[in-house]
Amino acid sequence: MMMPIPGEVKILVFLLVVAALVATWLLREEWGGRGGEGGIDFWKIVEDTVSHFLLLAMLVSAALQVIVRYLLSDTITMPWTEEFGRLVMVWGALWGAAQLQRSDDHISMSVVFDLLPPRAQLAVRLFGDLVTLGVLVPIVWYGWKSAVALDIMYTIALGIPLSVFAYPIPVAGALIVLHTISLMVRRIRGVPIRSSVITEM
Repeated sequence: MMMPIPGEVKILVFLLVVAALVATWLLREEWGGRGGEGGIDFWKIVEDTVSHFLLLAMLVSAALQVIVRYLLSDTITMPWTEEFGRLVMVWGALWGAAQLQRSDDHISMSVVFDLLPPRAQLAVRLFGDLVTLGVLVPIVWYGWKSAVALDIMYTIALGIPLSVFAYPIPVAGALIVLHTISLMVRRIRGVPIRSSVITEM
């Protein structure tokens, strides 16, 4: 049976959404187009806003757990903070993986790769992209089916469907699949892939 979501959770989520939008606006200098293309990259703005929300939510839920448990345990109880913290951590980890795939920034060993001629490097990159697609497409499919099956159960403290802990797998997996296809197209066309990692000091 679905339980009502605690009011303080709704207020916290609203405040976190506002804070994430403000953080994204303050970092608007990074809104430039992808790979040297002009214009605003709207998908990057969406990804960054969601990332800011998840990061702030992890920070706030962890801080609330510590403050309530060790300083205010006699007067306030917030049993939902642990569930909320775990939820946003799962979403944050998988959302971050999808965001890294978009700019091809996942950790890689390039010692041998750097010694290869350009055409061989392209072939290796495309092979890696095909392996990524071959692994992720079934994960997305079965992850979606598993998440839908959990829609009938609810979390204890938050009162939300248990499936929200499972949906990050198909959602982030699908984003990684789309980003991988985009990377393959850009590689074949010879479009440079700009890293999202800040290298300037």
